[in-house]
Amino acid sequence: MLSLGSTCALWGAMHSIRTALRSAMRYGSGAVLTGFCWVLFSLPARSQSCEPEFAGNRTRGQEIAAKFCAACHGADGQGISPQFPNLAAQIPEYLVKQLKAFKVRSDGKPLRPSDVMTPIVAALTEDDFTDVAAYYAKLEPRAGAARDAARLEVGRRIYTEGNADEGLPACITCHRPSGSGIRPDFPRLSGQSAEYLDGQLANWMAVRGKPGKLMTMIVPHIQPKERQAVSDYISQLR
Repeated sequence: MLSLGSTCALWGAMHSIRTALRSAMRYGSGAVLTGFCWVLFSLPARSQSCEPEFAGNRTRGQEIAAKFCAACHGADGQGISPQFPNLAAQIPEYLVKQLKAFKVRSDGKPLRPSDVMTPIVAALTEDDFTDVAAYYAKLEPRAGAARDAARLEVGRRIYTEGNADEGLPACITCHRPSGSGIRPDFPRLSGQSAEYLDGQLANWMAVRGKPGKLMTMIVPHIQPKERQAVSDYISQLR
């Protein structure tokens, strides 16, 4: 059994592994990508006691959420329709990163363009991002339901094993068995609707497929039937 110190040391090492993985992706090597994914998966899940408390004023975050976010994402972090992601229990650093990406940069363009989100975040500061992320991160998530139970076994296989013949790594590598993700970069997927997950995967290359992104390397290897099945499987994880 690893000591607390050893587990914390591994947590720190994950930052170096993540940097190396991103460097490897720039060279487009599927073998290197698979190798780094395996290294990441081989590390134990980080001890909660090693994770620093996320800075942020949840009370203020709740006020910001009520004013700017709840109309689509709900006061309880549950999206009002499948087109809006559920934010309850989402990794706070990931939420902050996405909010920053929606904001217009000095070149006049956001890193992640959105006709809906870009105007909203224009009125918010980075402190606002931190506070609202702290609020949503502590809310209770809910499991969804599969659209087609007959696809669950295929979805389970893709999520836990990937598809070696297609060069597709297992989702479990970065998103963990329960879909809880890994702070700070790998988002929580459990609790999202199957429709939302399916849509994000289907449109990834057109909307978010920038060079150097891990998912940009992975998405082209997933077939439509696999995408639909794994979305159903993830949706009912707890």
